[in-house]
Amino acid sequence: MANSNHDSHHRSYNTSIISYDQRQHGSLKILKNELSDLIKEPPEGFIVEPDQKDFFTWHVGIFGAPDTLFAGGYYKAILKFPFDYPYRPPALKFLSDIWHPNVYPDGNICISILHEPGEDERSGEKACERWSVAQNVRSILLSIISMLNEPNTSSPANIDASIEYRKYKEDPINHPTYKEKLDRLIEKSKAIAKLEDIEIPQTIEEYTKRFDKKLPITSIDDIQNYFIDDDDDDDDDDDDEQSEDNQSNDNYSQTSRENSRIKLITNSEIKIAIKSITKHNNNNSCGDYDHLLYRKKNEFI
Repeated sequence: MANSNHDSHHRSYNTSIISYDQRQHGSLKILKNELSDLIKEPPEGFIVEPDQKDFFTWHVGIFGAPDTLFAGGYYKAILKFPFDYPYRPPALKFLSDIWHPNVYPDGNICISILHEPGEDERSGEKACERWSVAQNVRSILLSIISMLNEPNTSSPANIDASIEYRKYKEDPINHPTYKEKLDRLIEKSKAIAKLEDIEIPQTIEEYTKRFDKKLPITSIDDIQNYFIDDDDDDDDDDDDEQSEDNQSNDNYSQTSRENSRIKLITNSEIKIAIKSITKHNNNNSCGDYDHLLYRKKNEFI
């Protein structure tokens, strides 16, 4: 394997020369980094929990934002990642009953950010409106909130919900059907949240604070344990070096190995800048696309 910077950069973006095993391994590392970031900086309005048996499946709890039609609701969804993530988008499906113009009756969602990369002449979506490696779990969650609060009725997944929503927006007094359905589903979701001991935020202050709900993964070591077959040569070399440098002190050696794992996960230097995300996701405007993501190149190999 060549070690030049040019070759490393080339491997990072030319997926055709990355083996299936390499992609899967790289995807796991990227997902671990993203989970670590979400644990340190929890997103507002969400609970995210990786499946205990499959790290490529994440369970998501979505809270309806206060002062919106979905306020007080608790909606469960599942997020499934492909092995070649982030080159291809994950799929998100609602498990809870939800009535929304951009959610199919079976729970699958219609949102451009989760569509396969590239332009689609049939739908008219431009490449910049669809999935790219600039997206990640946090930007997906923000897009879901944007979608819930401001449905796109120009290309609905649920035509009946779209018609009812438009009528309600034009004349909520004489056409309350859309809100009435939402209110019934919100009450149903509250019962589920109570059974799961989930506290639904009722105010803006509660919604924007970091939730006290503990994820099943509470430390960097727990994240590492998901990586059952950690056979990456570079990682092993790092561990060996840490162990050799500190053989004289067992406790110090153990601490160093732990720090090495923390460095592996937290040194990704993922930085996100999101501007006008609502306009980008709902108005399909290329000009509003301003997602910046910086990943270390070696995360992709």
